[in-house]
Amino acid sequence: MIKAVLFDLDGTLVNSIYDIGSAMNVALESLGQPTFPIEQYYKMVGNGMKKLCQRALAEDRQQLLEELLQRYQTRYLAHCCDDTVVYEGVPQLLNALHDRGYKLAVITNKPADQAKRVMDTLLPGAPLDVVWGQQPPFAVKPDPAVYYHVCDLLGVQAEETLYCGDSDVDMLFAKNAGAKGAGCLWGFRDEAELKAAGADHLAKTPLEILECL
Repeated sequence: MIKAVLFDLDGTLVNSIYDIGSAMNVALESLGQPTFPIEQYYKMVGNGMKKLCQRALAEDRQQLLEELLQRYQTRYLAHCCDDTVVYEGVPQLLNALHDRGYKLAVITNKPADQAKRVMDTLLPGAPLDVVWGQQPPFAVKPDPAVYYHVCDLLGVQAEETLYCGDSDVDMLFAKNAGAKGAGCLWGFRDEAELKAAGADHLAKTPLEILECL
């Protein structure tokens, strides 16, 4: 029996790709490095900020990683809500789940300070019990340790939860934790990727998540 529904953030609750890509391009340009078309970032995000920076740098420029991390983080935190929007139907979904008695949480590989700013700005007052951005001592998704930690905070077992996300990382995260995974087809990745990663359910719109319970 599902008692709690947990969510990814980027590509699941909010469309943040323009602000992520724009901030990374500004940081790359400041270091004299090539930039990328915004749409290319759909495939570059998902494994945390450090991995994004590694992917943005050529193999022979990885010595710039720490500087790029710092510049990207500063730029993104200041501009993370410029063009980021909540997906249509998300507030209604969260309210419907809350009204039905489910506990709700966000677990994202976005650093905690960035996640808090996005949530506080774009989804203020959302009925969430926990918002967990990436922070020590936990590894990034799909390592399941943070999943178990958030489940402890919610007072549920991982097998009593549904995790909703838009990428293979999210589906592997749910599987590694022993939870069910719902692939969000409105997000950054496609149906084939979500199926290949073992999604238990697929939803074309946020409100279709209700049918997965």
